Amino acid sequence: MDSAIKKIKGVFFEETTITLGTGHTKKSQRVKNYCRAEQMDDELIQVTYLGNEGQPTGIVIKMPYDEFMNKYTFEPGYKVKNKEERETDKHIALAEKHRSRKEFNSAEWEYNSALKIDPDSIRANFGVGTLYMEMGQVDKAKNVFQKLSRIEAIFEEENKHIFNEFGIELRKANMIEEALANYMKAIEISPGDENLYFNVARLYYDAKDWTNALKWIEKSIATNPYSREAKQFESLIRKEMLDQDGPRARSRKDEDDDPPRRSPSTKLSEEKSDPPPRTLPKD
Repeated sequence: MDSAIKKIKGVFFEETTITLGTGHTKKSQRVKNYCRAEQMDDELIQVTYLGNEGQPTGIVIKMPYDEFMNKYTFEPGYKVKNKEERETDKHIALAEKHRSRKEFNSAEWEYNSALKIDPDSIRANFGVGTLYMEMGQVDKAKNVFQKLSRIEAIFEEENKHIFNEFGIELRKANMIEEALANYMKAIEISPGDENLYFNVARLYYDAKDWTNALKWIEKSIATNPYSREAKQFESLIRKEMLDQDGPRARSRKDEDDDPPRRSPSTKLSEEKSDPPPRTLPKD
């Protein structure tokens, strides 16, 4: 057989809807059915269905190429999970369901059940940390975020979406130094992510360090020149710089007669005394 014919080979999935329960308990759920597929010739695809543990079920069928392409999607990152990983995912899924219903105590219990199985689970740690923030339990959230910052896997490229959110949550918890360290490490791994530069600028903006805020928002714009939000933020920072320079210039001639005044803090470790005077772009 001509090797050029063999175009399709790998793990694919078909997403279907199943119905559970009856009457008022009836509900629908989306599930993925996995298979190994291999193209036999121009017209036929051989499909071997896989079980929950990634092993062949023994069900093998052949179907037309067009039908297969309409039903199945390639899954390049397919990974067979062990029993503990599946149990962890189950508890996290239940936690997120409880959380969406504002059932915070049940959500906390499920997250902690997941952490008993896998103490280093990024999703479970991040989930329970943000849950504590939502519940107003900031000290508990800080303890979780400190633990999460020591889990090296959070800074892997595949977790990029999490470590960016992690930095935002650290800032909201007033863990500014930790948030900055998180972003610096994340930038080493993903230097092409303009959102990381934007959020560093936001940290400096909150500290009223306009110079560094401007430097980092310019990095964000250089990475993505089409970001309207970053350009708006740059304009806001430049306006703050002009507003600050005006009063300074007027008071410069009297500075020898007046007692020393405290200038706006440029240290990220100091608490911000006032909220930003203008509306900031959303995280």
